[in-house]
Amino acid sequence: MLFPKYKDKVVELLSKDFKLLNDPYKSTQSPDKFGYSSVHLILGVQKEWLNSPNWKNHAKKKVEVQIRTLSEHIWAETSHSLFYKKEENIPKIIIRDLYKLSAILEVVDDKLQDLKAKVEEYFEYVKTASFEEILKMDLNSETFRRVMVENSNNIYIADDNTNKILSSRIEKEYNILNVNVLNDLIKGKINSDSMNESEYLENVIQILNAEKIRIDEGQKEGSLQS
Repeated sequence: MLFPKYKDKVVELLSKDFKLLNDPYKSTQSPDKFGYSSVHLILGVQKEWLNSPNWKNHAKKKVEVQIRTLSEHIWAETSHSLFYKKEENIPKIIIRDLYKLSAILEVVDDKLQDLKAKVEEYFEYVKTASFEEILKMDLNSETFRRVMVENSNNIYIADDNTNKILSSRIEKEYNILNVNVLNDLIKGKINSDSMNESEYLENVIQILNAEKIRIDEGQKEGSLQS
């Protein structure tokens, strides 16, 4: 998982679909020590599944699922690769360095989770901020959505994935990095009353293509004069 809280979501999902046979959060590791901290699930087949011919022979079978972050995976794979034998046979000075690494990786996970929370908080703010405030911001997927909704009279209803792709395309292909630049280009230029979303998007792209051609031609003229 990319973020620590995703582990809880995976536990929740798997616990609904399968029979949970252990307490995944019961840990034998002392809280004042750093180390391997993956979540382990022991799962079995749900009782009602056994009525199906495809599952009736799997009643006693179990599966173990290990859920961990990328940082925890680095720790697990590195420590296993370096020290396949038991921990007590490793020199204490090396164990100390190994736990230092674990502590650093734990901090990385904490910081990534904090960063994710801040990003989510920012995007929630963008959804409710005044449009005047939006115009002062850089272009990203959420500010792009606000501009498109505002100028299309709510015709623009793209899903999150499509919206992100469009926003990224606008930034890369047309080098538009600020909300006010995009807003100035399309504001009042399209009569969306009789349009659907696809037609509105086509008109936006036409405007941006025309602006790109204008800029490119201006740059060519400038280079010729110089």
